[in-house]
Amino acid sequence: MKIFLIGYMASGKSTAAKKLAKALNLSTVDLDAEIEKVAGMSIPDIFKTEGEKAFRKREQTELRKWLEKDDFVMATGGGTPCFFESMDEMNGAGTTVYLQMAPKAIVDRVLASKEERPILKGLTAEKMLEKVEKQLEKREAFYLRANLIVNGVNLELDELVAQLGHSK
Repeated sequence: MKIFLIGYMASGKSTAAKKLAKALNLSTVDLDAEIEKVAGMSIPDIFKTEGEKAFRKREQTELRKWLEKDDFVMATGGGTPCFFESMDEMNGAGTTVYLQMAPKAIVDRVLASKEERPILKGLTAEKMLEKVEKQLEKREAFYLRANLIVNGVNLELDELVAQLGHSK
């Protein structure tokens, strides 16, 4: 079984992946962490030194490695489904779950987090909201192709497990 959690940054993919994997007795994979491990540097450093295009290529390469494996729940990067044929590949290999959130809820989470988000760095809350709204508008077409769409704000794990056809 392969489950891919998709959604915008700060939608809770990493946290949900850990909880869901535990509930289903599967491994947890954080795609960004896998990229960092292979690259030997953080995502923000990859963006700074190599640029977004190189990062997206690394992301595609790492995702494709996992498409060949089984029994995991993967937290993808926010942009993963939007580049190359990644959304089609994930849908073909397993089950995709979109953790849907409103732009304001995303910004609130980003502001409350200590994690560096390269594409939102240095922006005021107002500018951040504008950027999230614009990006989400572009990405939503990819996200909405997920097999399941769930509320990322109040994600009910038991409900998600049931929707995936399993019980705890």
